[in-house]
Amino acid sequence: MLRKIDWESQIGRRLRLRDLHVFSTVVQRGSMAKAAQHLGVSQPSVSEVIANLEHALGVRLLDRSAQGVEPTIYGDALLKRSVAVFDELKQSIRDIEFLSDATVGEVRIACMESLWFTLLPEVILRFSELYPRVVVHADLTAHSKEFPGLRERKYDCLLVRVPALVLDETADDLNVEFLSDETQVIAAGLTRNGPAAAKSISPS
Repeated sequence: MLRKIDWESQIGRRLRLRDLHVFSTVVQRGSMAKAAQHLGVSQPSVSEVIANLEHALGVRLLDRSAQGVEPTIYGDALLKRSVAVFDELKQSIRDIEFLSDATVGEVRIACMESLWFTLLPEVILRFSELYPRVVVHADLTAHSKEFPGLRERKYDCLLVRVPALVLDETADDLNVEFLSDETQVIAAGLTRNGPAAAKSISPS
């Protein structure tokens, strides 16, 4: 059974962001030698960081073999949270940059394919006219009521078609703005007795 880890004495004073960066690099590169080469340090330095982490946490983070290294279940857990830590730090830097100069920075947009060639170009054009020094990145995204990538801060905004009912159920923690109200139309061809009726249907 895993012993309880004392944050103050074991982790808070010893765990550094550099250690997490080294660990994540080792996992990404698949070996300590490749990680050391990528980081521009010696392999013993990388090995020491990993050993110190494992000692502080009291668990084995990596499985070593002739083919390289792979994270254990404990290593996977640390890696997952480390990614979140660095994502938050990156976001804080972006926040600081925006607060210091709101006309400079980056915006990441995800857009459904149906809006990619229609609405998105207009949105980017208008935004770029207002903020010419802001770089806009755009990716395609699938339709989903879960808003993929938005809550994880991969994207700053999504351009999607979503029924109002879905928004009522899932978007309490999001800022939502309706860009347009769409009306669906059913049209029929001419009949012998005159033109057939056309009916407009408002989205539910």
